[in-house]
Amino acid sequence: MTEHFDDDPDAEYPVAGIPPAPSVTPGPNPPPPLSATDEATDQRGCVAILIVGAVLAIIALVLAIVLVVVGMRVFGSSDEDANAKVRQQVFVETGIATASRDAVHPPQRDIHLGTCQSDGSGGVKASGTLTNWTTKTADYEIDVSFRSSGPGSSGEEFAASSVSVLAVPEHATTTWTAIVAERPDGAYACRVLAVNRWPTGTTPPS
Repeated sequence: MTEHFDDDPDAEYPVAGIPPAPSVTPGPNPPPPLSATDEATDQRGCVAILIVGAVLAIIALVLAIVLVVVGMRVFGSSDEDANAKVRQQVFVETGIATASRDAVHPPQRDIHLGTCQSDGSGGVKASGTLTNWTTKTADYEIDVSFRSSGPGSSGEEFAASSVSVLAVPEHATTTWTAIVAERPDGAYACRVLAVNRWPTGTTPPS
């Protein structure tokens, strides 16, 4: 077998144990795998969703509180407004004022003026009945105006009287009388200006 030797004395021979130099120049680091990029994107997306959710939850809570407060004011005031309308209607119907805030049993509807006549000695007597429609024993104060002429509110007042009727039992009817000592010549009229009612033993309304 014939051995072949290269006659070129300048030829390079590889040294044992040393690998040849790479034939390709290395470039920059390769991009990360798609799975790592997707994971980072998902994490940022989750954080953004959590932040948006928290903001929406706070806004919803604030709106709920506002709605509750507004509802309490609206519905609470609506009850009071309804009661005020009832009291105003009763005042218009009867022409009698009151400090009571009872819209279920207005005290104006408890009182009835029966007579307005001479007391037999130069004065005038107004009298009537009083029915306590509430479920508690009550005290009453009645303000009566005596006028020189004309019915109802017409005419000039020449005298006034305040009458107290105490401890009227529930659903009971009693009488009341108001008298003034003098009267003018000619026609006269009696008018109940106001009636107040309060449970016996408590402070009168004002």
